[in-house]
Amino acid sequence: MISAKNALIDALERLVHTQDPEARWTAATRVSEELGLRSILVAELEFQTRNTHWINTNLSDAWMEEYLTEDYACVDPHISALAGGNLSSRIETGKLHRMDAPNQKAWSLNQALRSEGFDQTICSRYGEGTSGKAVTLGFTPDMRDQDMPFNHALFSALLASTIGAPVKSDTNRRLSVELPSPLTQRQREVLSLLAEGKQTARIAEKLGLSEAAVSLHFANARKALGAQTREHALAIAMRDGLIAF
Repeated sequence: MISAKNALIDALERLVHTQDPEARWTAATRVSEELGLRSILVAELEFQTRNTHWINTNLSDAWMEEYLTEDYACVDPHISALAGGNLSSRIETGKLHRMDAPNQKAWSLNQALRSEGFDQTICSRYGEGTSGKAVTLGFTPDMRDQDMPFNHALFSALLASTIGAPVKSDTNRRLSVELPSPLTQRQREVLSLLAEGKQTARIAEKLGLSEAAVSLHFANARKALGAQTREHALAIAMRDGLIAF
């Protein structure tokens, strides 16, 4: 059986292996699935106002749409606990009696989490002041936090320290999150000029660069976008709205 130390080292290596936010998030979700977690969620928010900057999660789009549409954040006990100064919060789902709930919405959230397959969720806060990151781990009825190969708080801290940017998702689109571009300004420029039909020599002349420098920018753009050719990189950049044309 894999040791706790080896499991932690493996998780760390996979999360820091790449600087690309999308690839890093994919690695995080795969690690969490292998650990037996029902879900993970990393969010950047203002705890007092509950204003959410972005959310990365492997929870279903349907559930996240319900959470945002119903404005469950206003009654989310995790956020209330963290806003009150607690560094972590634990919720047992499906066990809140209607008469004990502060309001109908709070009771509905607790029941909905149970319906989504959760037995408990643990949320931890990271960052100083009124803003920071919240990392939530979701556990199924047959998976408890002590069943993880290493401490759940350590895994939450690992996620908080490595997941630092939003990824493409319906949730972040719904929040109108502006995603960071994988391309540098110069890479966008050479691709934009390529979209105009200009060849390497003309692009170099236009930008005051050597042809070798232009070729290097194309190569780096291909790598950043996972493209096979410069034309492939251009197609991806146009599709994702990374360049104006």
